[in-house]
Amino acid sequence: MRKFMLVAGLAVLLAGCGDDGIYGNYVNQQFGVRLDIQKDVIKFRDGIFTVKSWDESKKPIYIAKTQNKNLGSWTFKIEKVKDGVVYQGAVFKKD
Repeated sequence: MRKFMLVAGLAVLLAGCGDDGIYGNYVNQQFGVRLDIQKDVIKFRDGIFTVKSWDESKKPIYIAKTQNKNLGSWTFKIEKVKDGVVYQGAVFKKD
């Protein structure tokens, strides 16, 4: 019983390791465009998008439903890759 509890505890600890989400600052090397992803707001180019909800059920693809005062509702489909994220086919490296 003791070994089982140890293994179960270790499994719970390891289940959360290795995925720190996609929050952070990114830059596209080719175009110099910045992408700042936070839990409640995404800053992309000159726009500020307020995040209404996150869908993380299809990891490593994260979907953010947002609101922008000029564009209205906007959905970001962001894929997490080894060195950063991919948005609309462009690779953004962690800054």
